[in-house]
Amino acid sequence: MKTKVVAGIITGLLLLMSLTLPATASSSANASDTAIVSDSTALSDSAAAPDITLSILGNANGDGTIDMKDMKYTESIILGSGNQTQFADATGDNSINMLDVTRIELINLGKAKELTLVDGVGRQVNVKLPVKNIIPTDYRTTETLLALGTGDMIVGVDRAFNERMAEFGLLDLPEVSMHGQSVDYEMVLTLEPDIVLLPLSRAENADDIARKLPNTAVVVMGLASQKSIDSDLTTMGFVLGKEKEANELLSWMQDYEELVKERTSDLTADEMPTFYYEYMSGGEENWWVITPEDPGAGQVAEGAGGRNIAAGLAGIAVEVDPEWVIEKNPDFMFADLMKGFDSGPGKTEGDMENLLAKVLSGRPGFEKINAVKNNNVYLVDRDIIGGPRWVIGRIYLARCMHPELFEDINPEEIHREYLKKFHNLEVSGTWAYPLPG
Repeated sequence: MKTKVVAGIITGLLLLMSLTLPATASSSANASDTAIVSDSTALSDSAAAPDITLSILGNANGDGTIDMKDMKYTESIILGSGNQTQFADATGDNSINMLDVTRIELINLGKAKELTLVDGVGRQVNVKLPVKNIIPTDYRTTETLLALGTGDMIVGVDRAFNERMAEFGLLDLPEVSMHGQSVDYEMVLTLEPDIVLLPLSRAENADDIARKLPNTAVVVMGLASQKSIDSDLTTMGFVLGKEKEANELLSWMQDYEELVKERTSDLTADEMPTFYYEYMSGGEENWWVITPEDPGAGQVAEGAGGRNIAAGLAGIAVEVDPEWVIEKNPDFMFADLMKGFDSGPGKTEGDMENLLAKVLSGRPGFEKINAVKNNNVYLVDRDIIGGPRWVIGRIYLARCMHPELFEDINPEEIHREYLKKFHNLEVSGTWAYPLPG
């Protein structure tokens, strides 16, 4: 039996040798067949962060790309010396054999006609290659994709993108949804996208949407959330042929993340002020506090060097009584401007000053809170909390609470850097107020 297995492996390897192109061959020799080619700048085993996963079948060794190492690891599984891993089954047939090695080789050479990714909620989705047209159905997902240089691939957007992020362009594209809801299926089918991207919030509708969009890969990805953006960005960069761009964006985010981590890592609990982070989606009278369990804003704030007074509450946004906030007496207060219409592009500091006065009005008893007494109440636009800009939000929160540790860091300059570097934009406006001293 063992002799037959070894013979099969040898036969498979001979097959691979016949498929392998010479090292000097041009990848443009057959442009119509070229898919995703592993880029030399992709994250290496040593460079990839341990919590980043390329969620594509064929990534046998679980690093940040698919290459010869995955072939060798899959061969070791077949021979019995390696342990089976989550993505080793490249063909998705529930069996590890030489067909998987062949599939990995084709992906690595850019000759694969399709690949299978595991999306943000564990669904296996087949994607035909190369991907030419995509539709992101959530506006923050659209921003992340644009940061990868995919503007010419996007053929439709959600209405919120044109309403809230007009500065990024694409105003001439048809609107096909609203936050992944109310999808205009007829319009989507007319646009013939290869991939339709849904936000994590629409995961429960993904299969139903996929049934209504035949021959389209419907993928759920968390490209707007701090908790999931690294891995999902790595996966989408690979699928879209934007590995280099994805790695550049990841590196940029990780550099600033590490900066905050280094400067706050030695803080004791007593040196970490308490804060209240309020979710403000409009002029509602309800009081909602963001907890550390929130995968977006809550997780961004967790690494900023403070202690969330909502820690321990069940949920990600919890309605509380104002008396509860007064009793907790936080040192800092952050108001999350979820809708973003009152801040951002075109808004002046004067506009934000008036908004801050409005936020604090009608809150009897708040004048006794340390945050209000010491003028430590801040407005934060959700645009610098979600998507790739989450690191800007973390730096802003960290500087507010620890100005002595970040006196040489200007969040506004970092924001301008991001817009110029990844979008070639220069936009005036106010995304946070007041600026920490």
